[in-house]
Amino acid sequence: MTRQKTIVIGIGFGFAIALLLTAISPAQSQTAPNLPQLIPQLTAPQTVASTEIVQGEVKLDGRSLFTIATPTVRNQQASTPIASRVQNIETNLRRMVDRNLDSNQLQVTTAIDSASKLPIVSVNDQYLMTVTTLDAQLQGQEPSSYAEGLTQIVRNALIEAKRERQSDFLVRQGVQAVGVGFAMFLASWILSQWQRRLTHQQTQTEISADPVMSSNAAESANVATSQLVQQMIKRQQRNLKEAQRRLLQLIQVGIWGTGILTILGLFPYTRWLQPIIFSAPPRILGIAIVTYLLIRLGDVVIDRFFSALSDGEFISPQVSQRTALRVSTFSGVAKSLFAIVAISVAMITILSVAGIEVVPLLAGAGIIGLGISLASQNLIKDVINGFLILLEDQYAVGDVIQVGKAVGLVEHLNLRVTQLRNAEGRLITIPNSSIAIVENLSKDWSRVDLAIVISYDANLDQAIDLIKQVGHELDQSADWQSKILGLPEVLGVDDLNNSGVTIRVWIKTQPLQQWNVGREFRRRLKLTMDEQGIAIGISQQALPLRGAAEDRFDGGNHPTDQKT
Repeated sequence: MTRQKTIVIGIGFGFAIALLLTAISPAQSQTAPNLPQLIPQLTAPQTVASTEIVQGEVKLDGRSLFTIATPTVRNQQASTPIASRVQNIETNLRRMVDRNLDSNQLQVTTAIDSASKLPIVSVNDQYLMTVTTLDAQLQGQEPSSYAEGLTQIVRNALIEAKRERQSDFLVRQGVQAVGVGFAMFLASWILSQWQRRLTHQQTQTEISADPVMSSNAAESANVATSQLVQQMIKRQQRNLKEAQRRLLQLIQVGIWGTGILTILGLFPYTRWLQPIIFSAPPRILGIAIVTYLLIRLGDVVIDRFFSALSDGEFISPQVSQRTALRVSTFSGVAKSLFAIVAISVAMITILSVAGIEVVPLLAGAGIIGLGISLASQNLIKDVINGFLILLEDQYAVGDVIQVGKAVGLVEHLNLRVTQLRNAEGRLITIPNSSIAIVENLSKDWSRVDLAIVISYDANLDQAIDLIKQVGHELDQSADWQSKILGLPEVLGVDDLNNSGVTIRVWIKTQPLQQWNVGREFRRRLKLTMDEQGIAIGISQQALPLRGAAEDRFDGGNHPTDQKT
């Protein structure tokens, strides 16, 4: 359990990052609050539609300043031109910030280069960058006009970067960082206490394991309607507590992620680490955690839906037990299908985040799936037959069935396989496509079929009256009356053989109660027969006995038979 919690909490860190990713866009988190809009909006249509270009953002201390562009270079093995150009400009900016610049003497100017005829931006006569035609056309401006706008952007950014490196500013930011850290610890402690309470409540509502088979193939499958309903209620409570606990863990991780992101953004030396949080690996991890949470919440919603369905007014009391079994079965299948759909959507989303084209991949997967389906016809048959089993209510989880030579309690059922637990505790897995004839021993009602053999010397009428008396007493017993659906029916003499006279008795019972009722009826009948002196039948056989004189008379070929 500790290992599971560790894994979940570790994965939850990625989920918190993913939440922050969706809540705060990278551009918003990296834009200085006291700076003007650094990237101008397009004011005219681009005039470079015929040229493929790539864009890059120039940043200082993790804040985006402006966008530049270069033509696309194909089959480039080393760093791309846009990456090299962005790196050179950012290096020049950091070098200028590290110098002892005076804000009052800071001058950012632009001039036209005589060779390239392009504007050059300089800081205190130190070269910073060249504004290309693509840079200006990307913004719908002329190069000289765009360069003039960049001078103000660069000047404000340098002044802000220099201010953030002053001692008094760093002290104030440090105090804020301590406050954020304290708030993180306090909120985390409160959530931890809440999680402990939910864990304790979940332990109190833990459901017992499903009944398993013991000495009899269905003896331990004796589950009453009230017990089954209680198990379903406890299972719903457990799933709800588990979902709440996981949600609190994710909130706790989200608090830590938000706090760390805020602390990193307080200092210019660490602000560049913020974009790492928005990279692909944390997104993928966050998608995985969101999927896990959706599956857990889906389990709760599905349980609540089927529970409300079973409690509806259209459900009659006569079929309440059968409804409970079907609800439990359909609930399990619905949760499995929802988990498959959620995982499939998550995988497609992860591929999209990783930069893989999803549409061609789905088209190829469709063709591959068609080929696999042709080669996996048994799997399709399993799903179709499993659907028909559920639709026709042939059996459900909690029933005792016999499929061929396999007899046991239905422990698990989905669209592909049926799993039975037999008398020896073995789990038998049967593909649904192989189920042609199934015998349900517990649907709607059950029956005790007794063949009672009495001796030929016993009074037959007295024995029949005695059997009827025992059946009537059992039916009137307070402990057994609710389990028997009618007076035991004595059918009469069913067979005459070498063991004695066979009397057939039928007792109609509640589902899964036939074994307990039959056992109690045999016990009472045996005690009553002993009191009345009625003997049970004993097998009689003919044994050949041969004498010496007879052997000499007939040569040993025709022995004389005597009965014993």
